[in-house]
Order: sequence, then structure tokens, then C-alpha cells
Amino acid sequence: MFKGKLFFLFVVCIFCFTLFSYSQDSTDTSTIPPVQQNLTLWDMIKAGGVILWIIGVLGFIGLVWAFYLLLTLTPRRELPSTLIRRLFHLLQAGDYKGVLELCEGRDELIAKMIFAGVKLVGHDRYVIQDAMESEGERGASILWQRISYLNNIAVLAPLLGLLGTVWGMMQAFGAIAFNDAQVKGLTMAYSVATAMVTTAGGLVVAIPAMAIYFYLRGRVNRIIAEVEAIASEMVELILRGTRT
Repeated sequence: MFKGKLFFLFVVCIFCFTLFSYSQDSTDTSTIPPVQQNLTLWDMIKAGGVILWIIGVLGFIGLVWAFYLLLTLTPRRELPSTLIRRLFHLLQAGDYKGVLELCEGRDELIAKMIFAGVKLVGHDRYVIQDAMESEGERGASILWQRISYLNNIAVLAPLLGLLGTVWGMMQAFGAIAFNDAQVKGLTMAYSVATAMVTTAGGLVVAIPAMAIYFYLRGRVNRIIAEVEAIASEMVELILRGTRT
């Protein structure tokens, strides 16, 4: 929750800073660069202004976060085979103390669920299942929250690009109103071309971020399904020990 609020404040600060920067630039129409026959990549990057740099920062953050999730958010990480075998062995032996010691302090989702259920050994079936389901829901929400930042970047990047394009068009028409008739057409063409750079930059960031988000969403669904299947088997072992 705190991370979500911090991310929202970060976006608001970026938006306010962007509007302030562009309002400062728009007060002086003489800063429009001379018309060139061809725009180089560096010229377009410079023409993108503050918004394009912000999109670049979002793209870098999204790239780093995507690599981190691809390496850490895996079924092998949440369902290590060694842990699963030891849990089955301990539960079949009825060693609940050993199960608690094994699961305590671990970050895996399955370990947290089993720990929540074994703590309530001796209670009714629905009490144990409810505790495990509640822990599973909390763990699943954390997994969804981790990948949601990629979705946020994929949504914000094109919106920032659109903002830069609209602002650039406003500057273009404002410049036309104060320029000589001979250069109005060239000035408008140059301003429109440079204004579109921010939209292109936003899409370049958003498309890979959204693609990786969809891939990770499928991975999270797979993890949750496998955790539920294993937890349902283990809860029967827990209840078997409770009945005996």
C-alpha cells in the first residue's frame, strides 16, 4: 500500500514538473530551432524535451524491473522441489513441529500457507482451510502487485507521450501565429514532426512493458494454480493427523 502511494506521488510530481517546464519553454517562441531538411535521431530526442526524458526514465525502470521479475518470479522459486518433498515427508510422519520449524521465516508462498495451516492443527477442517486460503490470497495479491508496476508503466508512457505531442502542437500553432508567412508551413511541419517524437517514445516503452506484463501474468496464474494443487494435497495430510 505504501509503495502504491509512493508511486502515485512520483507520477504527480513528474506531471507537475513537466507542465512547469513546458510552460517556461512556451513563453519564448524565439527558441524554435531552425528548419532542417532531415531530422537526425539526436535532433528528435532533443526535440522531445523533458517529457521524452521522463519516458526514458520510465523505460529504464521498467527494463530493470522486468529483468528482476523474469529472474525471480518463477514456479521454481515459489515451489522449490526440495521444500515440497520435505514437507510431504514431515506431514506424513506427523512431525508438525518440524513443519513449523521448516516453514517459519521462509518467503515461499507454499511455505506460508502450510505454516498457517499447521499452526491450527487440532481445530476443525474449515478453520484450517480458511487460514490457508487467507494466507494464499495475501501471497497471491503480493505477486499481482509486483507485476502491476509494469502495467502502470505501460499505461503511463503513452499518456505522457500524448501529452508531449499535444503540447508540441500547441506550441506549433502558437509559433505560426507569430512567424512570417514565408516560414509558417516549414515551422509547422518541423514542430509537428518533433511533437510526434514523444508519442513514438511512449509507445516504444509501453509495448514491450505490456508484452512482458502479459507473459508474467500467465506465469503468476501458473504459480497460483500449482500452489493450490499442492496445498490441497497437504491439507488432507494435516487433517489426517488431526483426526488421528
